[in-house]
Amino acid sequence: MISKKKWALASAVAAALAMPVSAFATTAGYFQLGYSTIADGMAGASAALPQDAMIMATNPAGIAIVGNHLDIGVAGFWPFRGYSSGTAGTAGCSAAGCGPMPNPGSYGSSTNFFLIPHIGYSQKLSHDNYFGLAMYGNGGMNTNYHTPVAKGTVPGGPFFGGQTGVNLTQMFLQATYARRFLRHDAIGLSVIYAYQRFSADGLGGFAGYSASPSNLSNKGTATSDGVGVKVGGQFQLFPGLSLGVAYSPRMTMSKFSKYSGLFADQGRMDIPANGVVGLAFQPTNRQAFDFDFQRIFYADVPAIGDSVSPLFSGKLFGSTNGPGFGWQDIDVYKLGYQYRVTHDTTWRVGFAYNNQPIPPSQVLLNIIAPGVIQRHVTLGVTTRVAPGQDVSVAAMYGLPQAIYGNAPAAFGGAPIKISMHEYQIEANWGWKF
Repeated sequence: MISKKKWALASAVAAALAMPVSAFATTAGYFQLGYSTIADGMAGASAALPQDAMIMATNPAGIAIVGNHLDIGVAGFWPFRGYSSGTAGTAGCSAAGCGPMPNPGSYGSSTNFFLIPHIGYSQKLSHDNYFGLAMYGNGGMNTNYHTPVAKGTVPGGPFFGGQTGVNLTQMFLQATYARRFLRHDAIGLSVIYAYQRFSADGLGGFAGYSASPSNLSNKGTATSDGVGVKVGGQFQLFPGLSLGVAYSPRMTMSKFSKYSGLFADQGRMDIPANGVVGLAFQPTNRQAFDFDFQRIFYADVPAIGDSVSPLFSGKLFGSTNGPGFGWQDIDVYKLGYQYRVTHDTTWRVGFAYNNQPIPPSQVLLNIIAPGVIQRHVTLGVTTRVAPGQDVSVAAMYGLPQAIYGNAPAAFGGAPIKISMHEYQIEANWGWKF
C-alpha cells in the first residue's frame, strides 16, 4: 500500500513536470551524453548501471532497480561556436549569379550560457511493479551571429541577412512503467511527450531557393509537438556483470508551419530514432566500469539528414524530401568509471567519443548548426548529506573540434571552417525514500 504522503509527493512532482525547459546542448550531435548528474560524471554511460530516477531517460527498465527515488538538478552549459570563411569566387555560379555566399572573415556566436534543468521521480507501486515521471531537455541548436561586415556598416551575419542564427529547444515529459522479475532483471516501457520551439533569422538570402519564401526566415518562434515511446531491459548476465538495452523509434512531430519554407517536408522536423546497449562490470562493491554504445539515426529525418545537393537539381528548401543539414548517423562510445572512496563519497570519471555528424560537403548551412564535437571528458562526485539524501556534481569539457570544407560552387565555393568547444557544470539533489 502506498502512503498518502508518497502520493502527495508524486502529485507535486507531476505538477513540477509541467514547467517549461530549454536545452541547448550540442554534444553527440544535438543529443545529450547523459540525462542525470551521476551519468554525466561518467560521460553519460549509464544504460546498465541504474543509480537514480533519471535512468528512465536512457533505459526505462532501470527504475525497477533504483526503486523509490527523487532527483532534481540543473546544468550550466557554455557552448562556444563559430565559423571562418575565405573569399568566394564566381566560377560555379549560374548566369543569374551566385546564391548566398558566407560573409568572409572569422566570427563567433554570442549568447554562450544556458541553464538545463531536469527532474525525475520513481516509485514502487506494488510487488515488482514501478512507475516513474521525468522532465528533461534532449538537446538543441542555438547560434546568434551579429558581427558587422565592416566597421560602420549594418550587421551582415554569415549570409549578409542581418542578425543570423537559429534556436531549437526540446522538452520531454516521460511516464514510465517497469516490471522487475527474478532478482536483478527488469523490463520497462515509457510514453514520451515532446515539445519543440524553433526560430531562425537572417536566412532571407535563400528565398530564391525556397518552396515557400514567406516561411523561410524571421518568422518568430514556432512550436511543434509529438508523442513517442522508449523500451528497455536490464539484465544480470553474471554476478558483477549487467546488460542494459533501450530503443526509441523515430518520433513523428507536428510541422513547424512558420518555417515550412526551410525544413524539408513542409516544415517537419522529427526526433531521430536512437538505441543504446550498455555493459556494467562491478569487480568489487566499491568499483564499477560502465560502457555504453549508442546509435543516433539523424540521416533518417529529412530535415536533418538530407544533403544540400538536391537544391541544385530542382529540390527547394521546404519541399518533400528537400535539402537539409546533411547530418549523418553517428555512433557514440561512452566509458565511465566510479570508485566509492568512503561510505559517503563516490568519485567518477568518463570519456565519450562519437564519429562526426557533419561531412565537409555540408559546412555551409551548418554555420548556423555547428554540432561538430566528437570528444568529451567528464568528472563527477556524489556525497551523502543526510540519511537517504545525496548531492552530486559533475563537470564536462567538450574538446575543441573543427570541420573544414567548401560552400557549393553555386554559392561561391568559399573555404569554410566551422568549430566548437563547450563546458558544462551540473548539480543534483537526490532522495532515496
